[in-house]
Amino acid sequence: MYLIFVISLLSLLMAFASKITKMILPFICRDSAEVIARRKEIAKLRSDLAKISMRDEYTRYVRCEREIGKLEVTLNEAKGRDGVKRVAYEYGLHYGGMAVVGLCMMYISIFYRYSTVIVFGDNFNFEPFGGFINFPTKVPNSISVVFWIVVNNFVARTLASYIK
Repeated sequence: MYLIFVISLLSLLMAFASKITKMILPFICRDSAEVIARRKEIAKLRSDLAKISMRDEYTRYVRCEREIGKLEVTLNEAKGRDGVKRVAYEYGLHYGGMAVVGLCMMYISIFYRYSTVIVFGDNFNFEPFGGFINFPTKVPNSISVVFWIVVNNFVARTLASYIK
């Protein structure tokens, strides 16, 4: 019974890995202190710029605009560095999680391949697909772990494709 639950959960985790990664990533990757400091400086200079009259104090106005431009360049550089780190974390979380779940699925499919998930009574007949459904257990009217994994992965991926 627990095997059915574990396989279903792992299939859902594998299918929704990208969505789970996108939910977790904002908690791990935040803006660096440099980006936050630059944004604060730019906001302060913009508020100062709004107070300066362009007609009366043109040189001060232009000097403030140039300083904002320089800070925006450094802000974009800092954002670029943060972006590289963010992409590394995103791919690491996504593919690392997929690798762990994939290894768990492989372990289950190798060590439990001769186990059955469900055995039906004699009143059920799955022919002509019975051999495929119970492979490699060869227990009549049963569903094998391998087939259960395949079906769960298909259903989970289909569900994930409908959810945006």
